[in-house]
Amino acid sequence: MNINFQENFFQIKTFRLRNRKLSVKKKNIIEFLWPLIGLNIAEDCNSVKKIFQKSVPVILEIGFGFGESLIHFAKLYKDVQFLGIEVYIPGICFCLKKIYKNNLNNIKIIHLDAILFLKNYATNISFSVINIFFPDPWPKNKHYKRRMLQSNIIYLLLQKLIIQGILHIVTDSASYAKNIIKILDYISGVECVTKDFQSYYLEKNNFFTRFKQKANIKKSKIYEIIYKKVF
Repeated sequence: MNINFQENFFQIKTFRLRNRKLSVKKKNIIEFLWPLIGLNIAEDCNSVKKIFQKSVPVILEIGFGFGESLIHFAKLYKDVQFLGIEVYIPGICFCLKKIYKNNLNNIKIIHLDAILFLKNYATNISFSVINIFFPDPWPKNKHYKRRMLQSNIIYLLLQKLIIQGILHIVTDSASYAKNIIKILDYISGVECVTKDFQSYYLEKNNFFTRFKQKANIKKSKIYEIIYKKVF
């Protein structure tokens, strides 16, 4: 099966995409596992809605990288459906392999820009939780405008949550965290529940990612931002 991953892209610079030639091994992983785990929403726009027909909570992770957190949560909560979105193909390959190795049937993956997905393909669906772990911080002042989590996107994310749904963001960028919190505190209908989750949720759901490891090595402070949609 020939999967053309690049056909769905349009020019958005909230992420940095390196176009590297895939090895034969990675191509084989995609050919074998993508039909089992991936969703080709450009070909079947209803493929996402089908996972909501199972009457179970659906958790969305945007920019799952190599899938460490996605797989961690899918192992913990096997009665929950997980949907991961990523543009980085080597990370997708790694994640596909781990999903198959762990025999997880509660994860589906989309290869697409998350903003495009939310605006064009996530119509009439709502998620129980949206996770965004270590989004690209674009640390230079002149690049702040490229950060994904601007006010318009945060509003869009909240629209895609169920009532009592959770938006969980993790970053090691102090300026990014400060701006995200400022935006969320201004929005009516959401409340900060980070402290409520500190003693239970964050301890039980402590997970590893390569970006988290880098932050720990640099001894950077990691900011947990957890807000609940109340109306």
